[in-house]
Amino acid sequence: MKTMEKAQIQQYRWKLESRRADAVRLLGQLASETQALDVDSPQDSGDQSTGSLAKESLFRQTSQRRHMVRMIERALRRIADGTYGICVACAGDIPRKRLEALPWTDCCLRCQEIAERELESEPSPQASRTDIPWKRAG
Repeated sequence: MKTMEKAQIQQYRWKLESRRADAVRLLGQLASETQALDVDSPQDSGDQSTGSLAKESLFRQTSQRRHMVRMIERALRRIADGTYGICVACAGDIPRKRLEALPWTDCCLRCQEIAERELESEPSPQASRTDIPWKRAG
């Protein structure tokens, strides 16, 4: 925000650094859990299926945490650059209530909604597969 005080910016920095530390700690725990699943032991097909589901869940959680860490690090760079609290899309101020809820956000709510609508309107890779003329074998 253009009029944000240094004390307020420092509070956001501490909050972001704390969230980053929590996310990095959780990434370490997820890595340990993933390694524990990789222990070589004889498994039947049921155990293999359960292990696969657990690995997928851990992979998804790890991906989400890594994304969160990247967003937090970008927010910390914006603090250092003096652009924290300014929407990267429209250059308007991001309301403090939004920054309190999502201190890593880089867009105001209006621009975020526009971006999400654009994503929703893009065809998914799955949707394009229905256009393939499939032929029966044989």
